[in-house]
Amino acid sequence: MKTAARAMGAANGRLLLTVLVLSLASLKPALANGDDLQLPVLLAKLKDRGYPRHGGRAAVFLGDPGLWLPFLQQNHVAPVSAAELRAIPDESVDLAVVGRGAGVDFGLVDRVLKVGGVAAVFAASPSPPQLPGNYKVVVFAPREGAVAAEKTGTSSGSVAALPHHRKLLAVPGNKEDVLDGLEGVLLEPPQKRHAIRRLRPKYLPELTGDSLEGYRRRVFIDVAPAPGGGAASWFMKHYPRGRHEFESVRLTAAGEAAEGIGDWLEGNVGEEDYVVVKAGVEAAEEMLRKGAAVVRRVDELFLDCGEGGGGGSSNSGRRPYWQCLALYGRLRDQGVAVHQWWSGMLR
Repeated sequence: MKTAARAMGAANGRLLLTVLVLSLASLKPALANGDDLQLPVLLAKLKDRGYPRHGGRAAVFLGDPGLWLPFLQQNHVAPVSAAELRAIPDESVDLAVVGRGAGVDFGLVDRVLKVGGVAAVFAASPSPPQLPGNYKVVVFAPREGAVAAEKTGTSSGSVAALPHHRKLLAVPGNKEDVLDGLEGVLLEPPQKRHAIRRLRPKYLPELTGDSLEGYRRRVFIDVAPAPGGGAASWFMKHYPRGRHEFESVRLTAAGEAAEGIGDWLEGNVGEEDYVVVKAGVEAAEEMLRKGAAVVRRVDELFLDCGEGGGGGSSNSGRRPYWQCLALYGRLRDQGVAVHQWWSGMLR
């Protein structure tokens, strides 16, 4: 009896191994071409956010499904042409996926989509697509080159560009997607200069696919405790600016002078500007004290823990390093892409 059981167990083990090998083999074509996984990844993110709402099952795909066709069929997403879309009743669809190069007027999609339904758009170019103003972004997937937005009401006829990443980061799910792509934080200050030189920040435009088009201004602000320094030169050399010029502003603020940084930002940059700041602990704390009105004006921040944060050359006024790490976390929680800054980066 035991011998038969062992034989059956061995046979089951071989069967399981065979099934596993076949499963891995079937995945190879998809893994060889990352595009094959983009739609499944996007729909998985939507499901994690609770979409479609209320168990809605009416879903359509616009464009050429290509290798996605078996996946669409398995998940009951119907490929339709523009002509077939015109025959679908108003506000009867829960999910509409617009493939790259679909060439479909989005007004047709908006007509058939229910309020509370989701439009998932795969961009045909690096520039973000445009959706009517009655849509709220719920998933931003830069790696998949896609945006998904919930229809929040009937169209007013006005068309607005999708919000830039600052507004996307205000949505918890999108904030997690983007900020999770940042480089890891150093739990202890680097002790050797060559270790600092090897640090490679993962810049926000690289994570979001933002071309930096469409902003009123692009500004780099260096908040330092004393005149001098080469942060602006480092920024212009290393930051992925594309073809765009950045204004460079240097503010000298140490001690009590840092208390004016929040007011300066509020009065000199707006939410329509793309703003990168390099600042020490005191200035960053002042931004947080001023609240969301100031913090949301900053897209990306290089936090210098050496300026009163545990990594400077002088012990006077130095804070425990863990306090700077805590500040780093608070800034990220507010939707700011934060990097650690070390003076050795300039050498």
